[in-house]
Amino acid sequence: MSNHVIDYTGKRRTRQQAIEAMCRDCIYDELDEGTWRMQVERCELTDCPLYQYRPLSRSKSTDKADGASVQQHYDPIAVEVGGNLL
Repeated sequence: MSNHVIDYTGKRRTRQQAIEAMCRDCIYDELDEGTWRMQVERCELTDCPLYQYRPLSRSKSTDKADGASVQQHYDPIAVEVGGNLL
């Protein structure tokens, strides 16, 4: 199964490239300040189905590694080494 989307011009894009193109087409105004990415980051259309997937700079995105702690999904294994239980 391909991870590409065919856009209206017939060009193959990844899912993220298609989302970026949609956001850029929707909100970018060359007369407004900032690049298209900066303008997309300031987007306030929270009811847009792509809002949570819009491109954000790494410094502004909430990465799972930086967010909530990882929940243990298995029971720890006790190992005896040299008479000590680890």
